[in-house]
Amino acid sequence: MTTSGEGFGSVTMWGFSPAIDLQEDVRGCLPTNEEGIEVMNILLIGSGDCRHILKTMAQRRRHKKRKIHIYVVENNLELLGRHLLLLTLALEPSDKVGLQEKVDLFSELYGNALIRQQSAQYLQEKANLFIEMITDLDYFDERMPTIDLSQLKYKERDYLEGIFKFWREPNPKYFNISSLWDNRLRQYLGVRYDARKGVFDWDLSMKLHELGAKVVTKNEYFRWRENGVAFETREGIYDRPNNSMACGILLKRRDGERVPCRGYWGDMITGPYVAFGLDAEDKSLFKTANGKPTKTVEDITLHNLTLLFHELSSGQQSIRNDVVAIVEPERRDSESEVTHERTSHREFYAPIPCEEVCVHFLPLNFVNELPRKSKFKNLFNAAFVSASMVHLLVPSLKDIFAEHSRLNIELVKFILDLDKTQVDGFSNRILTMAGDVGFQPSLDQSEALVSNCFAKFNKA
Repeated sequence: MTTSGEGFGSVTMWGFSPAIDLQEDVRGCLPTNEEGIEVMNILLIGSGDCRHILKTMAQRRRHKKRKIHIYVVENNLELLGRHLLLLTLALEPSDKVGLQEKVDLFSELYGNALIRQQSAQYLQEKANLFIEMITDLDYFDERMPTIDLSQLKYKERDYLEGIFKFWREPNPKYFNISSLWDNRLRQYLGVRYDARKGVFDWDLSMKLHELGAKVVTKNEYFRWRENGVAFETREGIYDRPNNSMACGILLKRRDGERVPCRGYWGDMITGPYVAFGLDAEDKSLFKTANGKPTKTVEDITLHNLTLLFHELSSGQQSIRNDVVAIVEPERRDSESEVTHERTSHREFYAPIPCEEVCVHFLPLNFVNELPRKSKFKNLFNAAFVSASMVHLLVPSLKDIFAEHSRLNIELVKFILDLDKTQVDGFSNRILTMAGDVGFQPSLDQSEALVSNCFAKFNKA
């Protein structure tokens, strides 16, 4: 049986570009609703994670008051499940999950193949909750009004229920991520496996660091390449599989038949560092001493997540040190006792209010259907397309974008397996593809396609 041997993987667990606020650079006049409030519609194609959603939600108060609709298209239902998991965690009220605990949980569930027992327990609790929600959409709307599942097909909601049932499985043998990780690593490296430390060092120093990711330290990167643990935010044993990283794909056997197989099919080269760890509003985080960064990529990731969650909850951009220290270390153990006793896993507390934003999950591979639906005609004011799904940007999509809309296409800067010829070929290709849907580059081509992680386009 052949497997996904490429280091990039076939399932985009995290993005290869920093989180952006999709309300930035709004152009032209937006339509208004019955109350006279502007309405902005945003399309995300293959973002892989919820980084852009989070940043847009957190920074919504920095802009003119608007109603924001974000439409999400992925090619894998497990990714929609992870969107739901991480957005639910982000919107947990502070009396349920403290700020520091939220940051720790998010970073582990987002980027670690192996997590602590406490984090695995949280995942199991939420899996039970999501099963209740996915089978009762009225309850779903009550518990998570920010997310809309109504446009998913019945069979997709049924499949999501099966995913959540797997997430709550406590027996690690059903998703032996350590073995799966090592098998992928062996297949990818081949004869270089025994010299893998040298390969890791080359990828870090000659690729990531040369691309500007110098805050990624050797210890962090080697640990992640070896066992999939990107963040160790607290002391503890990281030995529980992160079931939310399990995905089912069809693999081709040697006889040509395709069979379903569950495993880890995500990135094994770059790491989950780009989304929140390579950029920050506070540029002092990137100071160097004796030629070396004073902060690690984990430091910067935790700093950014702390500010995002604080602003999401309070609307304040700055944060006091005493606020960061809010932790509830006893909550998890005491709550677990209640969880085992009750017959219903429903929660009846409200999430952090975010009435201005609604996130709509669209059916799998729905991009080709968008121009066939009249409700999407001239709808979208902004869009993001990932490098892994840019092939879906076809001329028939031209009519779904509103006048003066903005398009961000993720570049392949941090996909380390590609050589310069492939990178340049990708950049030239997206110029043509964007032009075919009515967009022109918003910056000088060399700046937009070389130094940045995005190519930015405006609709004429």
